[in-house]
Amino acid sequence: MTDHRTDTQLIEACLAGDSAAWSSLVERYQRLVYSVALRQGLSAEDADDVFQTVFVILLGKLDTCRDRERLGSWLVTITRREAWRVLRERAAHAATAGDEQQMAAQPAAEPAPETAFQEMEEQDLIRQAMERLGSRCRRLLQYLFYTQERPSYAEIGRELGMPEGSIGPTRARCLEQLKSILAQLGFQ
Repeated sequence: MTDHRTDTQLIEACLAGDSAAWSSLVERYQRLVYSVALRQGLSAEDADDVFQTVFVILLGKLDTCRDRERLGSWLVTITRREAWRVLRERAAHAATAGDEQQMAAQPAAEPAPETAFQEMEEQDLIRQAMERLGSRCRRLLQYLFYTQERPSYAEIGRELGMPEGSIGPTRARCLEQLKSILAQLGFQ
């Protein structure tokens, strides 16, 4: 069952000891965190480790979380940092083992600061644009682009109460709306 409370409400409930709120918070962001870790070039096993680390960090910082409605952006940033840490450790281990081929095959450990900052700004604009979409479009795009394993149209249709045949055209309209909102926000 989907918890419709805001991130702020869930965090407050977590701080009050509500374990169901913590489960809802993890469920809400698990696909995002896992997919960001995988996109950084991690194996599924390393992505699992990063996932666990990120949520342990979140749990430890719940009481100091200032901008609670930007939790998704914060989690993306923490996930990237943890993924880069894992990649750096892997590269260092490969270097000490003298395995130059393995080290050369590793993805770059960390982008330049200006690139990382630009990526964070873009993610924030996308988050803002997604929040401005109607609920149906937002949920559809989340299923299509922010899930660990992309569900089939049949599964999405069942979850959203939509005919399977209307998902493609609805997706196209939703992406156009998102593109328009992003343009209004200055996304290039």
